[in-house]
Amino acid sequence: MDLGIAGKVAVVTGGSHGIGRAISEELGRNGCRVVVVARGQAQLDDTVRAIEAEGGEAMAVSADLLDFASYPRIVAEASAKFGTPDIAIYSPVAPPPGSFDDFTDEDFDKSYSSVVKGFAHFARAMAPGMKDKRWGRIITIGSGCAKVPARYSSLHFHYALANTNRPAALGLSRTLADELGPFGITVNTIPPGFIDTGENYAAFFQACADEVGQNYEEFMANELKRIPLNRFGTPDEISGLAAFLCSRQAGYITGQYIVVDGGHMETYW
Repeated sequence: MDLGIAGKVAVVTGGSHGIGRAISEELGRNGCRVVVVARGQAQLDDTVRAIEAEGGEAMAVSADLLDFASYPRIVAEASAKFGTPDIAIYSPVAPPPGSFDDFTDEDFDKSYSSVVKGFAHFARAMAPGMKDKRWGRIITIGSGCAKVPARYSSLHFHYALANTNRPAALGLSRTLADELGPFGITVNTIPPGFIDTGENYAAFFQACADEVGQNYEEFMANELKRIPLNRFGTPDEISGLAAFLCSRQAGYITGQYIVVDGGHMETYW
């Protein structure tokens, strides 16, 4: 399928690893000029090389998403090489698991800054160019906690920070969909289920297993039983949906919250 996005400029935060990298590479395969944003220069360079090896165009921008001054710079650097962004993917650092008593005010502030305020600054930087073109796509990588808080009795780990901040990010996404729609800009959220992203994925679930006093293998085996497809997802299964939501054909899809979780959420919410 021709997605109609060849030549579009796409900015992907967290674009050098995990789900973000899969999206960066998928957009590159579909002809986008990809601006890969992350902190680590080595991973950035590796991602750019991977996109170019498949015939795509890409550039790297090293930035800390908690430094809100970085967002206008990202747009400036992207515009200088490729033009103003048409597509913007916001993938924040996921909050760590833990109970309310585990976290300080500073932890709550940092999580809110990453999940909500960072997204606000990201959208504020990306939207003006899209408005001028009367076309744009904004996608956030969200969480099932945005609609129904994760409960310990279901997940076997506490998730206080995500339960607090993810709903706010979804509310902002839905608000932006309303406000940017008249300019031809769509705004959607993809909440992944359990996606195997390698090292970060393993570290997250190791922390969850430690919290409940189980070893990693035992914890993961129990979680697998809760997924009707009987497996964990892959980053490519998120990137395919993200690419479609950026497409010409998805121009009438906005304000949506599209879950990719192998049926897991319906088994425990």
